This record gives sequence, structure tokens and C-alpha cells, in this order.
Amino acid sequence: MDFSTQMSNNIAHLAEGVRVDAANREEAMRQEAQMSQHESLAREQCHRQQASEQERVQREDALKRDKLQKQEALERERMLEEKAALREERV
Repeated sequence: MDFSTQMSNNIAHLAEGVRVDAANREEAMRQEAQMSQHESLAREQCHRQQASEQERVQREDALKRDKLQKQEALERERMLEEKAALREERV
């Protein structure tokens, strides 16, 4: 094999190595972008779940407050009725 053929082969081999490296870098960048997108979607889903849980807790708290307020109102009404009944008995 003469010198120019050997040089051509070396250059071709080098070019193939550069091409493979470029392809590997491109694939790594694509995978990194895909992972980044998956992480972003996972974060969004987590935020939605947290917001949903907060809303559920707030609804439960509001229902508990409403129930307590209704019970207190019923208790006040019952006490007023008892007082009115006691007054009537005295009269």
C-alpha cells in the first residue's frame, strides 16, 4: 500500500470517527432534551396533584366550618326556644 492510499485510508477512518462522534453527541443531546421534557411534565403533574390536594383540604375545611356553624346555630336556636318555654311556664 503506498503512502497516499494509507493517508486516504487514515483520513477516511478519521472522518468516520468524527461522524460517529457527532452522531453520538446528537443522540445524547436528543436524549437529554427528552429527559428534560419528561422531568418538566413530571413537575407539572406534581404541581397539579399538590394543587388538587390543597383544594380538597380547603373544601373539607370549609365543609367542617359550615357544619360547625350550623350546629352552633341550631344549639343557639334550641337554647332560645328553651328560654322562651321557661318564660311561658313562669307566666
